[in-house]
This record gives sequence, structure tokens and C-alpha cells, in this order.
Amino acid sequence: MPTSPTSRFRFLALAALLALASASAQPVPLDSLARAAAEADGLPSLVVGVVAGGERHVVGVGTVGGAAPDAHTPYEIGSVSKVLTALALADAVTDGEVELTTPVADLLPDTLEVAASAAGPYRLVDLATHTSGLPRLPGDLFTAPGFAMADPYTHYGADRLLAFLERAEVETAPGETYGYSNLGAGLLGYALARRDGTGYAETVRRRVLAPLGLDATTLDAPEGLAPAHGADGAPVPPWTWTDATAGAGGWRSTASDLLTLAEAALAPSASALPASLALSLDPQIRARDDVAVGLGWHLSPLDLRTMAWHNGMVGGSASFLGVVPEAGVAVVVLTNRQASVDALGVEVLRRLLAREE
Repeated sequence: MPTSPTSRFRFLALAALLALASASAQPVPLDSLARAAAEADGLPSLVVGVVAGGERHVVGVGTVGGAAPDAHTPYEIGSVSKVLTALALADAVTDGEVELTTPVADLLPDTLEVAASAAGPYRLVDLATHTSGLPRLPGDLFTAPGFAMADPYTHYGADRLLAFLERAEVETAPGETYGYSNLGAGLLGYALARRDGTGYAETVRRRVLAPLGLDATTLDAPEGLAPAHGADGAPVPPWTWTDATAGAGGWRSTASDLLTLAEAALAPSASALPASLALSLDPQIRARDDVAVGLGWHLSPLDLRTMAWHNGMVGGSASFLGVVPEAGVAVVVLTNRQASVDALGVEVLRRLLAREE
């Protein structure tokens, strides 16, 4: 989930950081970078993994369950989940089951009257690129029975989502204006699952996780899950998700699994999902002059190359995933505190790029 008061501010801040990044000829001191970041932000634990030169390197600092975290320690990954949701869409498109331009309403109950813009219905591609015109969050999220800020999505199920869609007017014409929407990402996952006649978890497992071998990625709270900590460092519960919301941020994963995903994104043609991964990385819209959006990925310039990335944050964890296919390098950063790790991820990638020159 967004790490700043507004996702727009967060997006622009990261874009500015990318624009200012300068090359360095130093090797990548992964361990010291991770330790410095963990100490500066008071992180209970931190895992940083990279792909460079066809090899993986992972370091873990701090403790989880009395031991140092490693490549197999599970964390909440927040909005990096949107990459998995959008990749499931890309798989459905490349299999010929839907089109990017399919109206979302076509995958929802026939009895549902979905409010839409006069410019036309919002489509699957609009949900995956944050251009649907839907708000960032459903307006009735905070009035759901049992709502608690410490676990905001736990009571927001499909019935409430569908009722909201009947009265939710889009704020901008679909397909035209970038506006980060957790509501849209959750709806995308729900709609794809309805089309498949199954639950959201099974849709992503069948279309993405199983083909790529992401065996440790789950919506459940796995054994050894890094315990979450809020912005003040106090323990907080992990968030609970429903089929109506999980597509926005519900997955838990490990550095090992996310590096497997990164490797597939670095070389789609060599992966188990060549067409789907290639489609997901293909620019669909412009969020600003120098930043495009694919299906789930943001595509930003970094040292004369293009970085595909997504970050994530929930109540007590944060993540960053970045890949630079042109250079064959990638980074994964995971922590169990509500503190952005975007800058660390970009710095590691910048140093990897300098080393590859």
C-alpha cells in the first residue's frame, strides 16, 4: 500500500529519486547497505536480494523468530501483489479468454448495473493501469460493519464491493488519467476469479504461481511470517483480505520467490509465461512524460535504461521489486515495519547498473 499520505505524492517522489540517480563505479556492498538502512529506519528485519550476472545474492539483517531472516523468510508484500494480479490478467489475454479492452462489467453478475463514465465503460486494462477513474478506496470502506484501521479490509467482501460499484461514478474518463486505485486492483482480481469460476487465490495460483514455481507465495499467513510492526515500531497484526480486496495487496512471499519472478521478467522468452510476461511489461499508458505504466508495472528511466518496478506497504510491512531487463539486473527488498524501502531498492539497482557497465 502507499507509503506516503497520498499515492500520487509517493509516485512522484520515487520518480524524482530515479531522475536524480547518478552512476557509481563502486561494487555493490549489499550487506553494509542493508545494515545501514535497517539501522537508520529502525527496521526489525530486512532482506535484500539481487539478480546480477545471472546469479542471486541475498542478505538478511535483524531477526525474525530469534534468527536472522533469509531468502525463505515470508513477508507481507503489499502492493507488489498488483504485479501478480495483472500478470493473471495478461495470462487470460494471451490465452484468448478475455481482451484488454473487455469491459469489467462483462465479468460481473448480469444483474449488476455498473455506474460508468459517459465516455464509456472502464475496461480490464484500465484497472491494471490505474486509469479506470475509480477512487483509490471504496467510499464505504470505513463504514463497513466491524471496520478497524488496524485491519481495514477484513470485512470488505464481494457483496459490499458490488453494491458500491452500482453507485460509484468514475472520477475521470476511463483510460485517460492515471489515478492509483487499490479499489480497481481488488476489483480486477475479483473479476478475473469470477470469470474463472473460482476464488482469487486459485486464479493467481493456476495462472501465475504454479507455472513460475512461486511455491512460497500465499494469501494465508504462512509459518514463520515476519511479524508486522507499525510506523512507530510497535507490533501490529497482519492484514486480512477478501476476494474483493486481495488483488490490491494481499500476498505474502519470500525474497526467493520474488527473485524467481524477477528472473522471469528479465527474460520472458525463457520463462514459463513468455507471452504473458512480455505483455505485462509492455507500456500501455503514460502516467507522466517520462513514466509509463504496463500491466501492474510502473516503467521509469534509470541511468538511460528502463526499470520496471512496484512497491508495497501494509500496516506493518513494506516491499520493493525492481527489474531492469536491458541490463539483466533486479532487486527485491522486504521489511516488517511500515517504513518505505524504495530508496534502498533504487540505490542497489543503481549500483548494480554501474557495475554492469
